[in-house]
Amino acid sequence: MAATVGALQFTVLTPAYASPTPSPSATPTPTPTATPSPTASATTKGIFTPPRYQLSLKGQRQQTNYYCVPASSSMSLSSFGVNVSQATLAKKMKTTTSGTKGANAVPVINSYVKSRGYKYTIPTDADGNPRVLMSRVSGNIGDLHRAPVIAVWMEQLPWNKGKVKGTKIGHAIIAYGYDKTKGTITVYDPWKPTGGSHTLSASALAKVLQPGGNMYYVSKL
Repeated sequence: MAATVGALQFTVLTPAYASPTPSPSATPTPTPTATPSPTASATTKGIFTPPRYQLSLKGQRQQTNYYCVPASSSMSLSSFGVNVSQATLAKKMKTTTSGTKGANAVPVINSYVKSRGYKYTIPTDADGNPRVLMSRVSGNIGDLHRAPVIAVWMEQLPWNKGKVKGTKIGHAIIAYGYDKTKGTITVYDPWKPTGGSHTLSASALAKVLQPGGNMYYVSKL
C-alpha cells in the first residue's frame, strides 16, 4: 500500500513505491522479468568505452508518491531526445497507487525507441555483481549515451539509511554517469525528500539492486 509523503520534517519518511511494491511486512515480489540480455563480456565489448563519462541530464522529481518508474523512464527517454511526461507514461504503464510493474513499463518505453533502432530489456546478471553492473552502466552511458533505469531497494540506498520506514521497498532511479577509475556510478533519484544526484560505488549500488531484473538496459536492435 502506498502512503502519501507528509511533511519533510519527519525523521522517518514513508517512501514512494515502485515495482515490486510490497508492504513493509509482506514478502517481496520479484520484479517481472523480460527476455534477458546476454551477460556482459569483458573481452571485446566495452574495450573502447571511455573510462569516465557523464550525460547532460535534466533531473525530474516524481510528481506523485508512486511515480518513480514513470519519472525515471521519462528521464531515460530524454537521453534519446524523447520528451514525454510522467503522467502520460504512468497512464500507459497502468501505474497505480501501488506502483508500476516492470512488465507494463518496458513495452511502453520500447514503443518510443524502437523506431530509433533501440530496445530496452531486463537483464538479471548484475545482481550483486559490481563488475557486470559497471560494464552495463558504462556501456549504456559511455558507448550509447543513454541513461538506464535501475531498480533498487529504496530503504537500502545510502542516502535513505534511517530515513525510510519498511524493508524491501521497490524504487526506480536512473544512472547517468560513471567513473571506472574510481569505481563509482552517478545516479539520479526522483524521490523528493532525499533524491537528486548521488554518486556511490558500483559495489554499494550492486548490493541494493532488486533481484531478478534490476535494470531497464538499452541496446541496439
